[in-house]
Amino acid sequence: MLKRVFLLAAIAASIFSCGKKPQEENTNGIWLWSKYMNDVNLDTLKAKGIGNIILHEVAFKNHGEDSTLAFIHAAQERNLKVHIWFQCFYKDGKWINPVDDSLNRYKQEYFDEVIDRAKHYVGLGVDGIHLDYIRFGGTAHKHNPSAEITATGCVTEFCRQISSALKAQNPGLILSAALMPEPDSEYYYGQDPAQMGQYLDILMPMIYYHCDSYRPNGAEWALEVADHFATKGAPAKVWAGITTYTDTDTSQVVPMKAVHILRDAKMFVNRSKASGVVLFRYGLGELPDLNGIKE
Repeated sequence: MLKRVFLLAAIAASIFSCGKKPQEENTNGIWLWSKYMNDVNLDTLKAKGIGNIILHEVAFKNHGEDSTLAFIHAAQERNLKVHIWFQCFYKDGKWINPVDDSLNRYKQEYFDEVIDRAKHYVGLGVDGIHLDYIRFGGTAHKHNPSAEITATGCVTEFCRQISSALKAQNPGLILSAALMPEPDSEYYYGQDPAQMGQYLDILMPMIYYHCDSYRPNGAEWALEVADHFATKGAPAKVWAGITTYTDTDTSQVVPMKAVHILRDAKMFVNRSKASGVVLFRYGLGELPDLNGIKE
């Protein structure tokens, strides 16, 4: 009789567990400069619905590996994902040309150097790798030495190789990249979302329409950009990169109020094909409450 009671209880528990609604993926993130790492209140981020921290890799240099790992583990204990963010084709303040134009080849040795860096971080147990400067600095059209070796092909091939290497190490790793928000990004930057989206999980176009030369384009342009990347970049998802500040004609940075950042976040997830938003950046502007922004 007692065994039967335990059996029935186990069955009931199993049914209850199976009936639970699965937890929805958090698609809100924030870029975090290293210098602000120790200022972050992780409980506040979680309470405000920000589930992904994109931490710049110099944290390991500036704070040490032990302290940085302690921060990462503390975030993960709160079900916050930490993605390590680093520059790919940019080093020591200078652009790196990953195409050897004279020898008509991609610079495999440089690919390997960057991929090895990423593999080290994956080995430390991070949730994601975020690729920044995965592009040319506006000069992609100058680095097409042949039909087989092109700037766009170079970016795509790097994405293929780093995806293959990191997914072999951790199949559940989240691989993302920051993209310029221009439809002709292949010509200037070598970024073809249709190709990159075959190897990356998330594309994060930097749709900073409150800033610089993008400001005159307005909100409708911003939504069109998000749709362009979401459509062309499939099966990768798109999280729209948005600013937590505006700038003026004199380049003066003006932090935004939470209500205005929230307005932008809601605009993207409800009026475009973007499935999430990423705030640039922590420490500038007020933190909005991103819980339930999908209407």
